Amino acid sequence: MTLTCDVLVVGAGPGGSSAAAAAAEAGAHTIMIERKSRVGVPVQCGEGIGAYLLPFLPFPIPPEQLIWTLNELTFWAEELSTARTGKLWTTHLLNRAAFDAWLARRAEEKGAEVLRETELIALTVKTGYTVTSATVKTPAGIREIAPRVVIAADGVDATVLKLLGFKPDKQTTCGKVLSYEMAHLQLRSPRSFQVFLGDFAPGVYAYILPKSRTTANVGVGTIVFDRKLRECYDAFMELPPVRAQVGTGTLVQDKSGWAPIRSFTEHWVYDNVLLVGDVANQNFKPFVEGIIPTIICGDRAGKTAADFIRGKGALDIYPDRVRATIGPLFAESDQLIPILYELSTSKDPRDHVLRLCLFASIISLKQFEHLRRADTDYRAIQGIVERWTRSPFRQPVADLIERLGFWYLLLKSR
Repeated sequence: MTLTCDVLVVGAGPGGSSAAAAAAEAGAHTIMIERKSRVGVPVQCGEGIGAYLLPFLPFPIPPEQLIWTLNELTFWAEELSTARTGKLWTTHLLNRAAFDAWLARRAEEKGAEVLRETELIALTVKTGYTVTSATVKTPAGIREIAPRVVIAADGVDATVLKLLGFKPDKQTTCGKVLSYEMAHLQLRSPRSFQVFLGDFAPGVYAYILPKSRTTANVGVGTIVFDRKLRECYDAFMELPPVRAQVGTGTLVQDKSGWAPIRSFTEHWVYDNVLLVGDVANQNFKPFVEGIIPTIICGDRAGKTAADFIRGKGALDIYPDRVRATIGPLFAESDQLIPILYELSTSKDPRDHVLRLCLFASIISLKQFEHLRRADTDYRAIQGIVERWTRSPFRQPVADLIERLGFWYLLLKSR
């Protein structure tokens, strides 16, 4: 017997669960399928969320889901380091397995039907990309689901896109991250998110992301696939400031995975299919921060789908609804993508420190481009970092400017 529904959500990650909850709460008959038996497992994520994004959320995150707070973001490159503090640089840590499970339960409480151990294996598509039915494999056998709208929230594996005829290529669009949760560490500062830039992380960065006083997610990412990721990770672990903190550590859990950098497709809407989360490259660079952006986008997709079902709007307004909320942040993020790739093969210490300046907001993107075009030497760029770090005024002034920009964006999104 064929199941019928208004909205079929594929994937029960943060984006899928948020979409399913929003659609169901708005009155749409919603089914969400998840191929795994346990939502949120295995974890393939650094598990950090930026505190500055919490006010943009469509619903509050319970305090008990925020297991550790980092009030500093430290940048390291070529033995230079600088730190940023304040609300805009604060990070909360999650237990992703528990968090994703909570989001899925929330979707069920809102009225969505969640089918676990249910894998999408085929789509029936009319002219263009209009999906009329989905074939799924369940523990009880093969079933058909006939939806009016499909929300693809199935991550970088992009099953929905593949079944629609697209050919997403992770090797050319994503970064690969080798990451482990480690215990028994001697962390220099358990309240600091540490970012490291250099040859050991071509194009991306390495990190120590504390989850407690003695545990952290430790990883390295790259977008250069002629470099062996294990060799990059080993080189990172041998850096003196890293070895001093993790040398006594023991591995707890592998959290490696893929992180979208470029988009698989041009659009987020294809006829009656909406893309949400990693499959739509909905994260903020340079830190590939995707959890909260994905939740926001999922919520907008679910509400858009429900409005469409009630005859109150078209599906193609979904991107506009996202842009009205966090569009400027996506626009700023998109400007960084060419830089990540342009500098991905550079071994010049100057470029590593320039990235530090840009990522830490010591310089603007315009200043970054000017310094590169002018072929500014290493010592001059080193001086920029050192002056910033010593100055008692730069941090407060920068924080004020950023805070004013943040409140403007927040008020505009409302």
